[in-house]
Amino acid sequence: MSTFPDTPVTLLARIAVQATGQRTDEAAWVRLFNLYAPAIRKFAELQGSSPADAEDVAQEIFMRLVDILRNGRYNADAGRFRCYLATLVRNELVSRWRKAKVRAAGVPIDAIADDLQPVLPPEAAARLDAKWRLARHEAAVEHALTKTALSGQSREIYRAYALEERPIDEVAARFGVSRNVVAQVKTRVNRMVASLEAEYGE
Repeated sequence: MSTFPDTPVTLLARIAVQATGQRTDEAAWVRLFNLYAPAIRKFAELQGSSPADAEDVAQEIFMRLVDILRNGRYNADAGRFRCYLATLVRNELVSRWRKAKVRAAGVPIDAIADDLQPVLPPEAAARLDAKWRLARHEAAVEHALTKTALSGQSREIYRAYALEERPIDEVAARFGVSRNVVAQVKTRVNRMVASLEAEYGE
């Protein structure tokens, strides 16, 4: 069973836009934020942002999404939401980097056009996309280990065996369980992680 009852597509469908005159679905916004904000934060941190700056990036992206979705500027037929969101995050990080460079050079920040989209070379974009996938994976692992019904021992077994890569015999002895139990825990958590990652979309 899916950890999230709604996929990004159904969440987007539930978020009303101004043009329809319908009331905004606050629960859908909360669900969408809870689904993507951890991955956005981790992605920003992988790019060198501090935790506080990474939180600012997540908040900025969702403020932008509010405007985009309420004004009907997102076209679901144009591509996957995950790709669309990754582009927003990447552009926000590049924009922040450019503005920091301008400040360091003593150029007035007003000199940067707000609507100028940052352009990245293809190889840089590919590296950022790889980091986005890594951030999504790490966010899914963290969710599985902290926000699911796993026992405390199962969490620690997974951390020791799958994340710290301790030998299976060492982990089994440490927790007083069989090698088979250690392997089962890893399989179970990996399935949860795969299910969570599927929620983000490919």
